Amino acid sequence: DNANIHRGLHELSNRATTSYETARARVASFINAADADEIVFTRGTTESINLVASAWGSANIKRDDEILLTEMEHHSNIVPWQMLAERTGAKLIYLPITGDEGLLDLDRLDALLTTRVKLFSMVHVSNSLGIINPVAMLCARARKIGVVTLVDAAQSAGHLPIDVQQIGCDFLAFSGHKMCGPTGIGVLYGR
Repeated sequence: DNANIHRGLHELSNRATTSYETARARVASFINAADADEIVFTRGTTESINLVASAWGSANIKRDDEILLTEMEHHSNIVPWQMLAERTGAKLIYLPITGDEGLLDLDRLDALLTTRVKLFSMVHVSNSLGIINPVAMLCARARKIGVVTLVDAAQSAGHLPIDVQQIGCDFLAFSGHKMCGPTGIGVLYGR
């Protein structure tokens, strides 16, 4: 079925398109997306986050806006936002982690998650600490004041059930290779 998807009328293209769309539907089911059209295939988590920062971020983040991250983010969920902040004049702020426990300092959340924040990007499971963050609660708190959310599920998608409707995030990203799949494939969910 080696043919371009969505472009040909011949049998190979039809079969390739059907396989591609079937895969999109399976991924949507895997993370409980409401529709297969909410799934974008990328080359991995990093590209997915970069895509959100470049496309959504460039259109929606302005000078003096704030982008909230956590102190436990992976490099790939920091650098795109640093670059966006540099381009737009926005400010990066960080939800700290607590001392010995390494948990998010939720006592600081109300002071940091304000209407100045336009995006809250957070890791679901920390790759360095192994901490499972309460992303559903964080997304609900953000949504309550109109803040868009992105969940980095690179470490969690292969180990925990992911339900984007229950989490309530606007975007979620993960990679195939972290789930024993091939390298060079990834998913960006966008509500």
